[in-house]
Amino acid sequence: MVNNDRSPETLSLLFAREDRVLLFDLQNFQTMFKVPDHQVAGHNASAGVLGPLVDDAGNFYKPLQSDGRGAKEVAFYTGFSTETRIPDEIRKLFPVFHGTRELEASDGSGMHPHLVLEDIVSSRTNPSILDVKMGSSTWYPEASEQYIAKCLKKDRDGTSLTLGFRISGFQFYGNKETGYWKPDRKLVNAFTHDDVRSAFRKFVSSNSPLDSDSEPDCAYASTVYGGPDGILSQLLKLKSWFEDQTIYHFYSCSIMMVYDKESILKGENPNPQIKLVDFAHVVEGKGIIDHNFLGGLCSLIKFLNDDTCPTSLGKQTFFINGFPCKNPNNISAPDFKTSKLIQPGDTDNFFGSAVTLVTAAEFPGLNTLGLSVARTDLRVDGLVRLHSHPRASEMFFVSKGIVLAGFIDTLNQPFQTILKEGDVFVFPRGLLHFCLNAGYDIATGLSVFNSQNPGVVSISDAMFEPKPDVIKKLTEGFVPGHLRNATLSGFSCSNSELFDEDK
Repeated sequence: MVNNDRSPETLSLLFAREDRVLLFDLQNFQTMFKVPDHQVAGHNASAGVLGPLVDDAGNFYKPLQSDGRGAKEVAFYTGFSTETRIPDEIRKLFPVFHGTRELEASDGSGMHPHLVLEDIVSSRTNPSILDVKMGSSTWYPEASEQYIAKCLKKDRDGTSLTLGFRISGFQFYGNKETGYWKPDRKLVNAFTHDDVRSAFRKFVSSNSPLDSDSEPDCAYASTVYGGPDGILSQLLKLKSWFEDQTIYHFYSCSIMMVYDKESILKGENPNPQIKLVDFAHVVEGKGIIDHNFLGGLCSLIKFLNDDTCPTSLGKQTFFINGFPCKNPNNISAPDFKTSKLIQPGDTDNFFGSAVTLVTAAEFPGLNTLGLSVARTDLRVDGLVRLHSHPRASEMFFVSKGIVLAGFIDTLNQPFQTILKEGDVFVFPRGLLHFCLNAGYDIATGLSVFNSQNPGVVSISDAMFEPKPDVIKKLTEGFVPGHLRNATLSGFSCSNSELFDEDK
């Protein structure tokens, strides 16, 4: 079918047959546009339907959407490509943007503007692909009531509201004989929690996804999901960025997961990869964390870990947060119990304190949960000196004794209080804080951190040089009034020298 309604400069030839569209640019015979072979979500290009095209040079041409959505997506890609606050390791999780181009539309309606993007699967022979729509809410704040109602129905009918994400589409490659398993989208949109879990397992299994009589063996989980370059490692990097970034809010955005199963069968690297796609509904973050996307991302990571992933200290290849995972078939209740905080720590030191920190390395059940725990022991007048945790807030519970606890905020404003047995105090993430035994008996506290690796930054010992004038300067206006009966062990000065307000 020759389109004669074009000038010679834009003359093109459009062939349509059943499920394929081939578009030749008569000005440049080297370029051939075709319908993507591996599209699993969105509108498929066909005769009479507007959809994306690809070429043989590794480019993906996405037609700009109407109602301003296309313009918004162009604006996002343009701004994102020049945004200096995006780390390189995060930038590579987004498709490369090559600008826009006018092309003959796949529906035969004439010339139409297209985004020119990196074709994520162009270098792969038989890729397995999984498209995950992120967020419990897929509608953006400025959307019309009609659009919100439409999105809300989809979110409720699927798993978006309950899981924070839903599977939009996928194709799993079996082998040369079985080819691909690519279920109908209506079936995928009705997936339950169990269906989603099964899909993630089949995605990395060696047995056929069509075999309903056998359980997915997850034979390739350690290769695809695990390892320093696996999908989970990439998702964790993305999560770390979303915990801090306030530039954008990503509504109705998807994460595409892709790998080459055939490469695994040949003993080669399957090159597992994630890419964020679909940015027609991205809005400005305005200094606020994107909790909608972040919540879905945390849920997705947990789901891929199959809810629990205790560390294994033996030889394994499936690494999560730096620790190898146990085989799920070998997990038992003791993995979720520790007795390492029963015994008090050794307080026979200059500061009269001991902190025992337990992480996933010692307590397997903590792995991937974003938690660590600690026990603090303070002899009389014992002090845990000023320090901070760059990656965690700390919830401090006094189980015995009387403790003075406090922290200094970013305006150098001190906050301190006396804690008795049963009291709880929170030390915000990254702020300098301390605790000191303000009673006449030993004191014990238990802490929970909201990070698997909270980190500790301590003030140099030199700042606690045992000279009265130095100590008084450091403590002036911070601890007086609460420590009339306390002595700082190891210091040569008396209480009255330190805290006498008349001096």
